[in-house]
Amino acid sequence: MKSKIAIIILAILIIIVAVYFTISKGFKEEESPNEIKYEVVNMITNLRLGISDFDTIDPYNTKNREILYLDTLIFEPLLTISNDYKIENCLAKEWSKVSETSYIIKIKENIKWSDGTNFTVEDIKNSIQKIQSLKTSIYYENVKDIKLVEIIDKSTIKINLNKESPFFEYNLIFPIVKGDLIGTGKYKVNNISNSKIELTKNENYQNGESPNIKTITVNLYSTMGEVYNAFKLENIDFIHTTNENIQDYIGTMGYEKTEYPGREYDYLAINCTNTILKYNEVRKAINLCLDKNKIVSAILENKAYRADFPIEEKSYLIDSKESYNSLEEAKKVLEDNSWEYKYGIWQKEIDGTTRTLNITLSVSKSNENRLKVAEEIKSEIEALGIKVYIEQISDSKYQSYLKNHNFELLLTGVYTSISPDLTTFFDENNIASYENEEIRSILEELKSITDENLKKEKYNRILEIYLEDIPYIGLYRNKEILAYSNNFRGDVSPNNYNIYYNFSTWYRE
Repeated sequence: MKSKIAIIILAILIIIVAVYFTISKGFKEEESPNEIKYEVVNMITNLRLGISDFDTIDPYNTKNREILYLDTLIFEPLLTISNDYKIENCLAKEWSKVSETSYIIKIKENIKWSDGTNFTVEDIKNSIQKIQSLKTSIYYENVKDIKLVEIIDKSTIKINLNKESPFFEYNLIFPIVKGDLIGTGKYKVNNISNSKIELTKNENYQNGESPNIKTITVNLYSTMGEVYNAFKLENIDFIHTTNENIQDYIGTMGYEKTEYPGREYDYLAINCTNTILKYNEVRKAINLCLDKNKIVSAILENKAYRADFPIEEKSYLIDSKESYNSLEEAKKVLEDNSWEYKYGIWQKEIDGTTRTLNITLSVSKSNENRLKVAEEIKSEIEALGIKVYIEQISDSKYQSYLKNHNFELLLTGVYTSISPDLTTFFDENNIASYENEEIRSILEELKSITDENLKKEKYNRILEIYLEDIPYIGLYRNKEILAYSNNFRGDVSPNNYNIYYNFSTWYRE
């Protein structure tokens, strides 16, 4: 009996002690609410990529866009482009435009190639001469106007051009390469086989933060379909695509993605010398009645980004001023300029002649997306009371319209430049036959302006005039996509120049 009582007493004591320590632990946690807790991260320092249609890793000879992006991790340019499209120094320490046709560039000190040798100004000259000898290189356009490269001293070169080239500094983004594919970038080529490329960390890299990723394995595939399948099977971690229907290939689960506007910019070119469209109020009314958000969402199924201006909204050069649509305001613009809506059509007496608002919208019949967009534009303009006839034209006639400007309203597009040069849209031979002396004067001034704040001020003035005069109606840009596995970590902030911004923060768990 005594032994049973002892056991019970012992059990009670154990319970009391357990409760005491539990309560005590709780008090301690409450007393230390700001206690730092460290998360243990299992960092995997190999990144697996997938590329199709591989030709060569050589940036001067490749025609593969994904290789060009990858090469930004191996080779560096004199100047680079920031995430918001500012020119920034890379291998160059500083640069200046000393005349219409000459630039002085000083290079950074102590930069080394991946083989441990010093980067020199002679390497720049050699790279330029190499590209100039390869007229099929994607970078040939960057250097074709260079007449002479003078070596001033061990850290300074002078680049002389054959002729003035607006915003030539944006051409200095070509990679500098030494000998047999040696670069100054974060990584170096370790091995290339028929099935993969292996990159390893460049231990001599001195031009920025050291990356977390130690090795990059680039698996090579024959088709993009094989890349998608490898991503689904989790054999690669990261893919870049312009395919609007990517979910049809990789599904919608098990990965994350970042989308951004591409360089394919579609717009309506307006013939500003046309009998009717030369009147600003007509162009403004058409712009006001178009619901661009609906075009993007309903017609293009959100596979594009609305775009009102040739320069991307992400650019530091312009303040976002998205135009709006209002059918009632569009009607008011016409009424305020003496147009009358009679017998189902807008009319106005001009120089003794009754003008009516009937417009022909021309579109290439080989472009399915633009045909669908044209039908929606017709519907929205006709809701305003302006009759629209859609002219589906052959590719040859489309090219003729671009060259001779013999259209009324043309649904077209352009592959926009990284450079903010707007000459194509506003020079004497622009497709809209639009004339504005102030804009042309500003564009001339911009050739010599390097101050970023002043440059931004000038571009915003161009935008202001553009939105008032409506020589073009911007519509949308294509959408590009980066997809990456759920265990991927890091800051993904792509633009049209580089998809590997902030790469030093990348890793996977």
